[in-house]
Amino acid sequence: MTTQLVRSSMKLMADAGVDIVDMKWFDMTGAVGDKQKANLDPVMTHRPPFGKCFVAWQGKTSHHPSYEVLMLVAGEDPDEGISVSMWKGPSGTRLRPIPAMFYFIEGDEIRYGSVNEDEPVDKELAELMLAQLGAWYSGMDRRMEAYIPSVRDTFTNRRKIQQGKLPTYDWTTVWIEPAKPRSEGKGGTHASPRLHDRRGHFRRLASGKNVWVKSCKVGDAGRGAIFHDYAIKEKP
Repeated sequence: MTTQLVRSSMKLMADAGVDIVDMKWFDMTGAVGDKQKANLDPVMTHRPPFGKCFVAWQGKTSHHPSYEVLMLVAGEDPDEGISVSMWKGPSGTRLRPIPAMFYFIEGDEIRYGSVNEDEPVDKELAELMLAQLGAWYSGMDRRMEAYIPSVRDTFTNRRKIQQGKLPTYDWTTVWIEPAKPRSEGKGGTHASPRLHDRRGHFRRLASGKNVWVKSCKVGDAGRGAIFHDYAIKEKP
């Protein structure tokens, strides 16, 4: 079972007509403190692990005992551009949307702009969104928990979908470990694993150069499938 914050965020997106099964879900509440300072450095060095991710956070602010920030991140390559949509506000209220923006890396600088020309993003809001991204990226440097919803193939669900209602979802939870130095193979063989998502990650080549490997599906579909979504945990 996933977190309550992810479930409420999932319902919010589903009610807006978004296909929630198409996204990987992260709860970063445990990874970001209420008074953590903004840090944009990880935006320069990290990338989203999947092509479409939903990130939720809940905590205290100076004015609210419970505040929420929700973020939808699309894209994996900052050289091509990554789009970010955000909603924020006190828990239990209608969250305020922030104009969607995109960012890309050019040399040693972060460039950003608005997705919609009619909804410009000012510098303060852009830095807020980039800081939230930086916190999420930093959280993925430690051990984290993951979840992805899948729709149960049942008569009740098929009826709900036909009636325009939300189906009942199954959630699979796994732990993802931070990247570790690659060790030399010791030989041997093993059976192909079940089909599953492999998140984007850096790979160090023999030359010492780091290259980005995009997310993909790996394994044997004939052995079944595994789905994931992610909740970042506080560093021990």
